Amino acid sequence: MKYLLILIVLFFTSCSNIQDKVRNTVQSDNAKQMRNDYKEIIKLLSLYKTKLDKRNPKNHSLMLDRLLKENISYNKNTINLQINNKYSLKTYTDYLNHAFDKELTINNRNNYLAIGLYKMFYNTYKMDIKYKMTALSYDINDLQKAYKNLQILQWKIKFSKNLNNEYLFLTWQNNWQVELLKELQNNTLENISLTQLEHIKSKKESFLNPSNNSFEIITSKMILYMANSIKMLNAEPENLSIDTLLSFIFII
Repeated sequence: MKYLLILIVLFFTSCSNIQDKVRNTVQSDNAKQMRNDYKEIIKLLSLYKTKLDKRNPKNHSLMLDRLLKENISYNKNTINLQINNKYSLKTYTDYLNHAFDKELTINNRNNYLAIGLYKMFYNTYKMDIKYKMTALSYDINDLQKAYKNLQILQWKIKFSKNLNNEYLFLTWQNNWQVELLKELQNNTLENISLTQLEHIKSKKESFLNPSNNSFEIITSKMILYMANSIKMLNAEPENLSIDTLLSFIFII
């Protein structure tokens, strides 16, 4: 019986490997490249989420972390959340809009941002369809839409603030800049002693410290992989103007 179980496991494992080999053989080069683009984007998303949680430790939920990791690991899209038991978040734009809500009471913004991004990538690359033999299985309009949304997101993550004029996500900012912004809520710049800001006074930071661009590097890599996928469909990626980015409207 023991040996029979081993043979059964080996058989199904072998079948799975054979299926992968058949898919890789039959798929066009462009389709393989697009599948690889998706995998690389999801790796970058996981890295981004880890960095975001470290920089904004009060802004995520361990329970939602586990849900997202499970969906990524098993290539699923099964997260469906409700807000205050009143309304459901259905589309990826629902999750992204909730992440950027200016209200002070929004919790776990990191999770809603990451889940929204994951759902956008999952839908754009049609991961619910198991076998896509050619690049023509993908929709160029969906890819262009996601590409433009990524550009908007990169801008929004850097500059969006809540009703208290506090940054929704800390990424590029030095700590002294965050302290200064908080001081400016009650004082004018002329009345603030910059040298008395905690991170400057303790010499943990200086005014010459460069901004942290590692977050933007990750999102820029996502944008490049998506641009590559668009080119696989013989199209040119559509870059947004500054005016469009300033409008802060997601493309649905």
